[in-house]
Amino acid sequence: MIKTIGQILLILFVVSARAQNPLVQQTLEDLMESLGTEPDENTDFQEIMDDLAYFGQHPLPVNSATKEDLQRLHFLSDIQIDELIEFRIKTGQIFSLYEMAAIKGFYPELLSKLEPFISFENSGDKHKSRKSDNDVFVRSTRAFSDAEGGVKNPNYVGAMERYYLRLKHTSSDLEYGFVAEKDPGETFFAGSNKYGFDYTGAYGNFKVGSTGQRVFVGDYHVKFGQGLVAWHGFSMGKSSETTQTFRSGQGIRSSSSTDENQFFRGIASQMKFGQFSFMPFVSFRSLDANVDTVEGNPFFGAFQTSGYHRTKSEILGKDALNQMVGGGYASFSYQRWSIGATAIFTSFNAEMNRSDEPENQFLWEGKENFVAGIDWKGSVRNVFIFGEAAFSANKGKALLTGIMLKPASNAEFTAVYRNINKTYFSFFSNSFTESSRTNDEHALYFGFKFFPAPKWTIRTYADFFEYRWIKYTTAAPAKGTELFAQISYAPSRKTDIYLRFFQEDKEQKVTAGNLRYNQAQRINRLRLNYTHDINENFSIKNRIEMSFHSKLENEKGYLIYQDLIFKPAGKRFAVNGRLAYFSTDGYNSRLYAYENDLLYSFSIPALYGKGIRTYLNFRHTFNDKLTFWLKFAATRRFSQTGTEEPGDLAMKSELKIQLRYQF
Repeated sequence: MIKTIGQILLILFVVSARAQNPLVQQTLEDLMESLGTEPDENTDFQEIMDDLAYFGQHPLPVNSATKEDLQRLHFLSDIQIDELIEFRIKTGQIFSLYEMAAIKGFYPELLSKLEPFISFENSGDKHKSRKSDNDVFVRSTRAFSDAEGGVKNPNYVGAMERYYLRLKHTSSDLEYGFVAEKDPGETFFAGSNKYGFDYTGAYGNFKVGSTGQRVFVGDYHVKFGQGLVAWHGFSMGKSSETTQTFRSGQGIRSSSSTDENQFFRGIASQMKFGQFSFMPFVSFRSLDANVDTVEGNPFFGAFQTSGYHRTKSEILGKDALNQMVGGGYASFSYQRWSIGATAIFTSFNAEMNRSDEPENQFLWEGKENFVAGIDWKGSVRNVFIFGEAAFSANKGKALLTGIMLKPASNAEFTAVYRNINKTYFSFFSNSFTESSRTNDEHALYFGFKFFPAPKWTIRTYADFFEYRWIKYTTAAPAKGTELFAQISYAPSRKTDIYLRFFQEDKEQKVTAGNLRYNQAQRINRLRLNYTHDINENFSIKNRIEMSFHSKLENEKGYLIYQDLIFKPAGKRFAVNGRLAYFSTDGYNSRLYAYENDLLYSFSIPALYGKGIRTYLNFRHTFNDKLTFWLKFAATRRFSQTGTEEPGDLAMKSELKIQLRYQF
């Protein structure tokens, strides 16, 4: 298998001719690497990847871009956007990146990141009358194991391939698309999926009039306030961008994601009347759940959120629950200040009846829920304040408020206070919190960013949090602390070095027979990372990372890897690969490392035990319309104790193939 893949890569490498710079993948990698120690591979980055891919091909004109346009770059804060707009008003046209260095908060590293995605046209006419874009993506993925054999897991109804299909049309006034996916183990044109893919979605939005009003139909995302009430898709949490704690609510966006949970399906509108904006929406969709009936009354205990339909029980729960959501968002803006209000009503055709576990005692149950909130943001000189307060129908209350300021020209500081009680519950919340569920958290976060000298950057944060009731991972009320520090040195545009330290202390549940109690847990990670562009064709990346875990027992581990990126100038192909060696005492001391992948795809495997991880990526652009990607990755673990099962030491590999046609 590996030999065959190597031969294919060699043939494609020889016949290739010219490459395009993979701006989207590099920016996505930088974003993922900033997210901390344990990123979630289920995180939905589709919206970000779509925006960056679009602006990579159609640079955003900074001289005419609106605030909403600039927010779609995702790595600009509201403060930076306001400063850019004010600078543009005062000076007139911006002619170059060098001029932008005079804008407050636009440091060299940010300008370098911005450069591929912006232009300096004097007007937006060319941008607005652009030719429409059409994309078709086809992707296939297959995982293999030496211990597996065959092409089908006997426990699943379908084959182990993953298939993905997407069609997208984009223009200034109209956007529409279709997406479909079959997960490994699901049937394809058979069984419960007689008509093809297990998951399909469609969306569209179009401009109405000349005031920027839009209507959305099909699948869409909502992002309001600071995420206490409703926020779909990706949002920046604690990361190496330690002062980027404010969330710029982007309102309503069409969804081209294959995330089967975080979206609405129906109709919505985005309207603006001077300084007022209004966004009503309604959604009708089906969710996965095991629905039972008692005396003719349907009920369910939990949602099925995996998105998999591979076994009889998973198929039985598919689309078994109906959900209706209605609500809206209204806001008023004046200069640098704005205030908004969100209200959402949710109804099901079955009653939620949670299990009797202690952690569920105060959580919402029933068939209907109502959540509302008020958010605010504004600035005075160098001080920016923001926040949101919300309540839910079951007497839940939540508050998140923060401040960002520049104590000096070369420093940034932020503080965020969270106070969310144990009864607060919103199905669609996704805010700046320690827990994935926005519930029962009392916390205070401090972030600091400092530029002590040219080419040097220091980033730190400290987060202090406590839970006042039991969670799934605790046996009693608990508290914790998270500390982060990173020092970076960039002697030139070609070289970047950083040293990162992370520490987390929190109490976790331990079960011993019938006894459950909290036990202190500490995780430490230390990383040294070096990136260097050797020349216009070759780049290298080296990393050494160590992990230390202590709870009932101590574990430690380390990871060393070497990346090589080959992007020959004036050629149609690009190749990059990695060779990594890892050794950990167990799963608790596991380490993560972002991997380059196909466009609109990413991988963050957990590395534990002792072994080697390697991958090879290849991209070939046949012409202006057709691009081909291929990735092969493999992990081989070695015996540490001699007691491992044969399957634990088997070679595990993955093959991904993707085609993109643009017209």
